[in-house]
Amino acid sequence: MRPWMDRAVLRGRIHGRLMLVLVAVAVLASVAAIWQFSALREDHDPDLADFGEPAATDESSDSALDGSSVEAPETPSPAVSESPTEAASSSAPATESSDSGEAADSSPQCTASLTLDSEWDGSVSVAVTIANTGAEAIDGWEIQIGIKHLSVTTTWGLTHIEGERYGDILLNAAIDQGGSVDASFQADVQGRYEIPATVPCTPA
Repeated sequence: MRPWMDRAVLRGRIHGRLMLVLVAVAVLASVAAIWQFSALREDHDPDLADFGEPAATDESSDSALDGSSVEAPETPSPAVSESPTEAASSSAPATESSDSGEAADSSPQCTASLTLDSEWDGSVSVAVTIANTGAEAIDGWEIQIGIKHLSVTTTWGLTHIEGERYGDILLNAAIDQGGSVDASFQADVQGRYEIPATVPCTPA
C-alpha cells in the first residue's frame, strides 16, 4: 500500500503546481490584454490623445483677441493742395469756350430775304436778296427754298443743288462785308401759299 500512496501524493503535488502555473499564466494574459486595450484606445480616441491641448488653444485665442483689441493710432492724412498746373488746367475750359464764342461771332453769316415780285394765273415770280451780315467777306452761299404749295420751275442767279437747296452761280458767289447780291425764281402755284420774309442762308 505504500508505493500506491506515494504515487497519489506525487500526482496531487504535480496537479497543484500545474494549477499554479495556469493561474499565473492567466493573470499575465489578463494584464497584457488590459495594457493592449488601453494602448489601442489612446491611439484611436482623439479626445484622449489631445486631452492637454485645449488649454493651449484657448490661451492662444485669448492672446489673439487681446492683440486685435489694441487699435493703432490713426495717422492724419496730409492736406492735398492744388498745384498750379491743375489750377491752370481747370481754368482752361472757360478760356476755350470764350475763344470758341468769339470764333462763332466772327464766322461769316448771311441772310436771304424774299419779296413777291409778280403774280399771275397759276404762277408767281419771287425776288431773292442775299446779304452778308457777317464780320468778313464770303466766297459762296447756299439757301433753302421750301414754300408750301409752290414748286420752283425757273431760277435766275441761282443753281439748283438738290431738293430745296439752291446755291450761287459763281458770278454772284463773293459778297463783301455788308454787301448783297440779287437773284430770283419763278414757281407754279399748287394751292394757297404764303411767301416768307426770309429763308435759311449758309455761307459756303
